[in-house]
Amino acid sequence: MAKAKLTDRGLQHLKTPLTGQLDVWDATLPGFGVRIGHGGRKAFVVGTRINGRFKRFTLKPPYPQLSLADARAQAQKIIADAQSGIDPAAAQARERHAAIALNRNLFGAVAGAFMQDHAANLRSRSEMQRKLNVELLPAWADRPIASITRADVKSLLRETARRSPIGANRLLALISSIFSWALEEEIVQASPAARLKRPGAEHARERVLTADEIAPVWHAFNQLHYPFGGLFKLQLVTAQRRGEIAGMRWCEIDGDGWVIPGTRAKSGVGHRVPLSSLAREILDGLPRIGEHVFSCRADKPPRDFSGPKARVASLTPGMAPWVLHDLRRTAATQMRSVGIDRLVVSKLLNHAEAGVTRVYDRYAADPEKIAAMERWANRLRSIIAGETDQKVVELRKAAP
Repeated sequence: MAKAKLTDRGLQHLKTPLTGQLDVWDATLPGFGVRIGHGGRKAFVVGTRINGRFKRFTLKPPYPQLSLADARAQAQKIIADAQSGIDPAAAQARERHAAIALNRNLFGAVAGAFMQDHAANLRSRSEMQRKLNVELLPAWADRPIASITRADVKSLLRETARRSPIGANRLLALISSIFSWALEEEIVQASPAARLKRPGAEHARERVLTADEIAPVWHAFNQLHYPFGGLFKLQLVTAQRRGEIAGMRWCEIDGDGWVIPGTRAKSGVGHRVPLSSLAREILDGLPRIGEHVFSCRADKPPRDFSGPKARVASLTPGMAPWVLHDLRRTAATQMRSVGIDRLVVSKLLNHAEAGVTRVYDRYAADPEKIAAMERWANRLRSIIAGETDQKVVELRKAAP
């Protein structure tokens, strides 16, 4: 064991042992020294007694990342704490545990746990994660969740509502869900989003494309590249939800029907969609390049429809604004216009039933659904061909 007055210049000239390690203790601060490995690595050490027991501590990071001055200051604190009976290792452990507990209660960590626990199997998970990444985490990720106040929530919602009132409503729903989950997990004592009013007024959409609008929109679909042209057409032909069609797999198509599993159905209840002759024509014209009927890169279903929808809008100038979900509403409305029974349309749309009907009515109405789909396909063909609406009247007369 060697002893010397440790200086910056002296540290650079300390000899490296051929084997093992060498401890050089500071002549000016008893208990403080430097350990030199046979590879030349140097690390500061502190040796002191705590409640009668000798303990040695290695300071991190090693020299020269940790300077001599900073190492001596750390050593002085450890030695002073030891004289008071404080174990630095135990104090550091308490600090680490406190930091871990704090990090666990940061909004970002809680939101991540919420997504893994509560939102893992939700169909809207990807949109929830997008809102988290774009709207919430930049503002609150490093804040303790319990420190977020009602004023914080209202301020963030006001800022979002200036850009998108409906988007602010969706953001409020997500914030409420996260805090409600945190409340159940006893992470917070109250939710700052409780009983907050929606920032934007919402109205049920009623946009339905007329026959004069359907024809040019269909022809615009013909101008889109795979997978979007066929996808949009099939949404209008089958009246199913865009996400369900986008996720369609070839293995789900059985003969003249398409079985949507409950795991992908919005209602959570799977159902069989009859495929009309027009639907089969669309499917027969699609390439088979993977498991999914409509796929992008790496056989993944498409998710971003904004570009193709904008292309359709540019190809149909002068048309009133509409969204892709309006295709489903348009199909349902047109079915009713040709005399298809409301209950059959509801079953085709896979709407959740309520009350006694939900419990006792197990009839799938497959024959009626098949006939309805073919009837709608025939009507759609006539619309695309530019034929008059006179045939609608004839079909209504023949409905009984």
